[in-house]
Amino acid sequence: MQVEKVFQERLRFLRAEKGVSQKQVAESLGITEVGYRNYETGRRKPTFDILPSIADFFGVSTDYLFGRSDNPNRY
Repeated sequence: MQVEKVFQERLRFLRAEKGVSQKQVAESLGITEVGYRNYETGRRKPTFDILPSIADFFGVSTDYLFGRSDNPNRY
C-alpha cells in the first residue's frame, strides 16, 4: 500500500480512536480544520515541521504514521 494511503488511514483511525473531531486536532496543531482535513483526504501532505506534532498529538511514532511499523509505540 502507498505511504500516502497508509498515512491517511492511520490519521482517521487514530482520530476516531481518540474520539476527537478534525477541528479539535487542527486547533491542537495550530492549523486550520480544512488544512487538517486535507491531510486525511490526501489533498495535501503535511510539512516536515508539522509531522512531529501530529505524532505527538496521537502519541505514536512517525514510522507508525507512515506504515513503516505496525507498532504505534514511539520507542
